[in-house]
Amino acid sequence: MEILREIDGNKNIALALGYFDGIHLGHKKIIATLVNEANAAGIKSAVITFEQNPADYFTDTPTPCLQSFKDKEIILESLGVDYLYELDFEQYKDLSAASYLEDVLVKNFEPKIIVVGYNHTFGKDKSGDAGFLEDCSSKYNYECIVIPEQKTINNFSISSSAIRENVKTGNISAIKPMLGRNFSVRNSVIKGNKMASSFGYPTANIIWPQSMVKLPYGVYFGFVQLKNKIQPALISWGVRPTLTDGSTEMIEAHIHDFNENLYGKIISVVFSKKIRPEEKFSNSVSLRNQIRSDYSEFQKWVKTVT
Repeated sequence: MEILREIDGNKNIALALGYFDGIHLGHKKIIATLVNEANAAGIKSAVITFEQNPADYFTDTPTPCLQSFKDKEIILESLGVDYLYELDFEQYKDLSAASYLEDVLVKNFEPKIIVVGYNHTFGKDKSGDAGFLEDCSSKYNYECIVIPEQKTINNFSISSSAIRENVKTGNISAIKPMLGRNFSVRNSVIKGNKMASSFGYPTANIIWPQSMVKLPYGVYFGFVQLKNKIQPALISWGVRPTLTDGSTEMIEAHIHDFNENLYGKIISVVFSKKIRPEEKFSNSVSLRNQIRSDYSEFQKWVKTVT
């Protein structure tokens, strides 16, 4: 997949439009349709998105994202997209829907197919939507495909905002049916204070990116992925109030049956199940005993997932 940050006159292609935060199952339906229709027509596929969440231009509080842009790129490439355009929203935010469609999309791409979700909006004051694209399709000679609302098997509507709220509240079981995978955080491994190692449970430590929505502090069962290798992990996420002043957040992952040096390497920490909230213990002995209990339960869980 080729990643571009400027429009380059790539014409006669199929386009999908959206911000695609999290690339949940609804987004995957859009992308799968894009790729399949492009392949059937013998043309290339492209996703048009923005470096910034457009919603952040209309609120004083930035919207925390569900994944890093790098993760978004990795997933889109795995889905077979040929081109990803990451544009600067500042350049387009004041365009009307008609101007954005004609002067940006049609003029530069001459699209044969445009695929959007049912609730996609664009243009100043959100004046353009899926219906507008459909109405203009004959005029500009493209096929418009609108993907309807997608729901889980339990009939819950799938959306980035719904997933975000479930992450904030720690409702782990509700995330995967919408996201299509467990929620994860990706960053490079840094050195910690080695207290977990002194207890007999060495950890790989990463910082939770400030731009991402955060789970409640606590102890979780999950996995650590390094490239194509994935191992079960006992995960502690929080400020470690028993041993520190509580000013620094950290993810600490004890990886099952693993003893490689990971410092400086990029890993993904995958959250599968919450075990308990973070606690402040009266002393390090009480903390050590709780970690042993957590690890005992973790070993039982590992047998169910390996």
